[in-house]
Amino acid sequence: MANNEASPSSILGNGNTAPFISVALGYCLLISLPFIVFLLIQALSSGPQGEKTIPGWLSETTYVVIVRLALFSAVLCFGALGSAISLISRVRNGEALLPVVTVHELISVQTIGAVFALVLSLIFMGNLIAGSIFPSWDPFYTIVYSPPAFAKLLVWSFIAGFFERFVPHMLDNLSKRADEQEDEQPRLPFPRKDVSDEKSES
Repeated sequence: MANNEASPSSILGNGNTAPFISVALGYCLLISLPFIVFLLIQALSSGPQGEKTIPGWLSETTYVVIVRLALFSAVLCFGALGSAISLISRVRNGEALLPVVTVHELISVQTIGAVFALVLSLIFMGNLIAGSIFPSWDPFYTIVYSPPAFAKLLVWSFIAGFFERFVPHMLDNLSKRADEQEDEQPRLPFPRKDVSDEKSES
């Protein structure tokens, strides 16, 4: 009879966190590859033009695509990193919700954290929330050239992954705000036909 139980080495526990940390870092490294490529292009490029550097062998359109891929890959990386640290910390403190946490659960949790970070970055991009503590830049993809704004974005991406209820709670608040604004809008009455117009039509 086959043994379906996970081996002790594949289970995350208080004394078995090193392999899971390696897996978490490897996962983050994988999804951050576009950002790493972007950094290499920046290092090898020359000829600054204002606030950005345009590599001579790349067209403007291609460069914009690379910058956007780099931006979102960094967001995904920090979201996945935050969720992994949150899960490993809860396991070490005996606060994990799952009785058994394997590598597959770790990767699943990291993927969810990365998606939450991506959704949060889209919220920032759409200016759905604003304030001095939130990143704001126009156009948004060039935020990588503003260290303070980009640092805010990465910190919030980490928070989105670390606190799994943060983004769902924010989406719920945005939904309620949209419903309230819809209720506050005046409803226009339907136009009434004049009796003389009805007689002329007949």
